[in-house]
Amino acid sequence: MDVTQSFAATFVDELAAQGVEYACVSPGSRSAPIAMALQRHPKIRVLMHIDERSGSFFGVGLAKATGKPVVLLCTSGTAAAEFHAAVVEASYSRTPLIVLTADRPPELHGGGANQSIDQQRLYGSAVRWFFDPGAPVELPNAARLWRRLAARAVAEASTGPVHMNLPFREPLVPPPGQIPAPIGMAGQSVSRGRTVPTTSQVTALASALQRAQRPLVIAGEMRDGERLAPALHRLGLPVLAEPASQLRRPETGASIESYEALLRAGWSLQHGPDLVIRLGSMPTSRALNKWLAAASAPTFLLDPEHAWRDQDHVSTNIVDCDPQPLLEALPPLDRVGWRDQWVAAGKRATAAIAATLVSTPLHEGHVVRALSSRLPDPGQVFIGSSMPIRAAEAFWPQARPQQRFFGNRGASGIDGLVSSGLGLAAGRANVPTVLLLGDLSLYHDMNGLWALRRHGIRATLVVCDNDGGGIFNFLPQAEHQDVFEELFVTPLSLDLSQVARLYGLVYSPVTDRSGLEPAIADAIAAPTPTMVVVRFKREDSVNGHRLCWEAAAAALRS
Repeated sequence: MDVTQSFAATFVDELAAQGVEYACVSPGSRSAPIAMALQRHPKIRVLMHIDERSGSFFGVGLAKATGKPVVLLCTSGTAAAEFHAAVVEASYSRTPLIVLTADRPPELHGGGANQSIDQQRLYGSAVRWFFDPGAPVELPNAARLWRRLAARAVAEASTGPVHMNLPFREPLVPPPGQIPAPIGMAGQSVSRGRTVPTTSQVTALASALQRAQRPLVIAGEMRDGERLAPALHRLGLPVLAEPASQLRRPETGASIESYEALLRAGWSLQHGPDLVIRLGSMPTSRALNKWLAAASAPTFLLDPEHAWRDQDHVSTNIVDCDPQPLLEALPPLDRVGWRDQWVAAGKRATAAIAATLVSTPLHEGHVVRALSSRLPDPGQVFIGSSMPIRAAEAFWPQARPQQRFFGNRGASGIDGLVSSGLGLAAGRANVPTVLLLGDLSLYHDMNGLWALRRHGIRATLVVCDNDGGGIFNFLPQAEHQDVFEELFVTPLSLDLSQVARLYGLVYSPVTDRSGLEPAIADAIAAPTPTMVVVRFKREDSVNGHRLCWEAAAAALRS
C-alpha cells in the first residue's frame, strides 16, 4: 500500500482510539488521503462544510458541546487561512480543536505551484502546539511514530487548538477498490487531571473570608460551572453570575437577580465588597467590571487554566487550582445580613423591570424574557456577541436545573456565530437548542445555515433585527450623527424572509410584545428549523433599557 495512504489510515485510526468522534471537513484535493480515512472510519462522524470558515466555527461549537477535540480538515492554500478566526476563538476560549491543513510537499514550494502558500505556523501563537512531520516516508517504526503524532495531537488539544500541517505527494488517492488499512496497534494512553488545592491555598482564602464582612462571588463564563453550585450554596455568599457561568440558578444559593440594575443604580455604591472571589472568564458586564475596579477590594482569582483573566489588574491573589475542591474545603460563613441585602435588592429590581417591560416599546429585554419563559428544561441557548449577550446578562432570570448557556466569548467576535450555534446543536442533538443572535451576526455567517439541511440539525434561531449594529447606539459614537449610520450602524436593509427561504427555514416574524412568546414556543416545538425574527427600532432599545434601569433605581430607593 502507498505510504501516504498507510499514514492517513493509521493516523486517523489513532485519533479515533484517543476518543475523537467528529471531524469537520471541507472539500479539496490535497487533503484527500485524510478526508477519505476519516469518512471510512466507523468511529468518526464526518460533517462536510463547503465554506471553511463556517465549518471551522461549526467545529468550535461541537467541541464546546462535547468537551472533546474536534478535527478540522482542509486542503492547501487560502482554505487553511479561512480557519484562522475560529482558531483564535478556540484559543481564547480554550476549546479543543485538532486543525489539519493539507499542504504541497517541499519541492513544490517557492516555485509558483498552484495553491501553494507558506503554512508553517500559520496560526502563530493561537495554537498550543504546531508540528509538520513532512511528507510520509517508509520507516521501520512508522506505525508507532504516526500513532504517537495522533496521540500527542489529542493530548495537546485538551486546553485549546493544535495545528498539524501535513504535506502529501501524489498520488493522493489509492487505486479504485482499494481501501487502506491502518497498521500497528493503538498507541499511548494519555490522561490529564485537575490541580487540587494546597493546604496553604485553602488557608489563605479561608482566612481572608473570615476577616471579610462583605464578601462577593463573581462568576463569568464556564462550561461546567454548575458543578460549583453545591459548594457555593453551602458557603452562603451573594453570587453575581452571568448566564454562561451556568451558576445563575437557584441551586447556587444566593444567585442575585438583575444585578446589572443594582450596579447601574446608586444602591451598589453603598454596598461595595471588602473581598471578591472570581470564577471563570472576565465578566461580560462593563458596569460590573467598572464597579469592581473602583471597589479596590482584595480579589482572589481562581485560575486553574493559567489564563490571567484580569483586564483591570485588580486581583491580589491568583490561585492556580481546581475551584471545586477549594470551595468545598472552605467553612460556611455567617454573613446572612449581607447576603439577604443583595437577594432582596435583586428581587425588588426584578419586579420593577418586569412591571416596566409591560409598557415599554419592544426591545432585546422582551426577547430575553420571552425566551427564558419558553426554553425547555433541558434546553440550551447559544448567545451571540454584541447586544444579545449583554441583554441576556441584564434580563435573563434564574435558569432551570438542566438549562445551559454558551457563546463565543473567547475573542467575542460576531463571525461564525451561526455555525458555532449549529455545531453546539449537533453535539448535543437530544437537547433543544436556540440561537439568540443579532441581524448583523446572522448576515455575517449566513453560509453556516447550509448545515441545517445538510446534517439534519434541529435548532431554532431567534434574531433581534434592529437593522444594524444596535450596540453602537449605546456608545459614544452615537453622538457623531454625521458619520454614525455609515461607519458604525451599517444597516443591512435585508428581507430576512428570503434568507429563511433560501436555507429552508420556517420564517416567523414578530413585531409586537404579545406575539413573542407564542412565536418562540411554536418554533421550539416545530419539527422544522424556524427563524423567529423580532423587528424593533434601535431608538426603542435605548429608551427601553433606560426606562428599566430608572424603574429599578426608583424601586431600590423606596
